[in-house]
Amino acid sequence: MNHETEEDYNLIREYQEGKEKAFTQLFTKYYPLIFVFLKNKGIPDTEAEDYTAEIFIKLIDALKTFRFEKPFENFLSRIVRNKIFDYYRKKKIEFCSLTIEIATETQLGLFEVTEIEEIINFCLNQIKSQIRRAIILSWLEGYTRKQIADLLELPIGTVHSNLERGKVNFKNCIKGKL
Repeated sequence: MNHETEEDYNLIREYQEGKEKAFTQLFTKYYPLIFVFLKNKGIPDTEAEDYTAEIFIKLIDALKTFRFEKPFENFLSRIVRNKIFDYYRKKKIEFCSLTIEIATETQLGLFEVTEIEEIINFCLNQIKSQIRRAIILSWLEGYTRKQIADLLELPIGTVHSNLERGKVNFKNCIKGKL
């Protein structure tokens, strides 16, 4: 066990024993790192501040039952990653709505906007979760395959095949619905 992990474990144990100062030390150590990480993932400052605060609010309860099976940084990175997915999920909805409006005006005049939104959402939901995450990060957020691999903690080859498989599945689903 490295020094950082042991130090984090000691602070978590102290927090579990009721010493609030230990949580403050974790907060002081990780808040700037999380905030900068969120900003580097394209989340604007104000939203990055909100998300960082939400992460620590979640930690207040989560640390009370933390089991020390994995390093704290792994535990924390999973919470941060889920927040990033929340952000992109919200952005995806805005992006899809804009795309649908443009497509409706130009090519798909036979369908109502809500019908197209339902078709897109239906088809995205038909794709496996891991593949869907890669698609959203690539198509809607413009991440490179390398960035997606880092974010999802997957080999780049897996990201590549997931994106290709997802593209085929999505295209077939859309064709079947239209």
